[in-house]
Amino acid sequence: MINFNDPRQVAKAIQFTNVNADLTRDELLKHLDLCLQYQFDAAMIAPCWVALAKDVLKGSGVRVATTVNFPQANDTTAMKVALVRELAKEGADEFDFPPNPGFLLGGMEDRYFEELKQVAAVAHDAGMKVKAMLEFGFITTEALKIKATRYAYEAGIDWVKQSSGWGKGGCAATVEDVRILKNNIQAPCRVKVSGKVNTLEKMKAMFEAGAELVGTSSGPELVKGLAGDIAGY
Repeated sequence: MINFNDPRQVAKAIQFTNVNADLTRDELLKHLDLCLQYQFDAAMIAPCWVALAKDVLKGSGVRVATTVNFPQANDTTAMKVALVRELAKEGADEFDFPPNPGFLLGGMEDRYFEELKQVAAVAHDAGMKVKAMLEFGFITTEALKIKATRYAYEAGIDWVKQSSGWGKGGCAATVEDVRILKNNIQAPCRVKVSGKVNTLEKMKAMFEAGAELVGTSSGPELVKGLAGDIAGY
């Protein structure tokens, strides 16, 4: 686990996130400037800004992370695969995506697993890492949470994540959910966490439960040991 007394290690475990639909180019550049200043693991941004971010962050060591079919989750698998290929052309290093929770909740487990498998395969062929946002806000039973996690692991997903922390399926991170993720994967699959991780104390609790990466809009505050915006994600 990282040393939480070392701000540099804290920063390198954070994907600083701003995927707001109304984000302007100037606001995006300010976000990227903070990523450079703090040397976060990645700038997590919307797909439309990937090419610009790749140019701004070139040579800095800060990765460009983005999203696929977020937050709706219910594009066709073919549409998700097509977007993965397009993001690879744009220069994305990695992406987070939500597998369709309706498939799992409705007993269409083969479709759920196949989507995870296809997205992971295309991402890896393009040299990208993929993180599955399992959206535990929809999947509320422990048995289904375990099943979703195991499907993601078996499909070759690089990182499992309990939630995007956004919208109807989003939910605040909990130690219990992180433990479910951690207990149902094996290396090299790892755990990312998102959803109201807006203090250093919360981040530390998630890491003690098994997380190794956090996505948050409170990146600078966490590095400084301050409390982030409670309305953020």
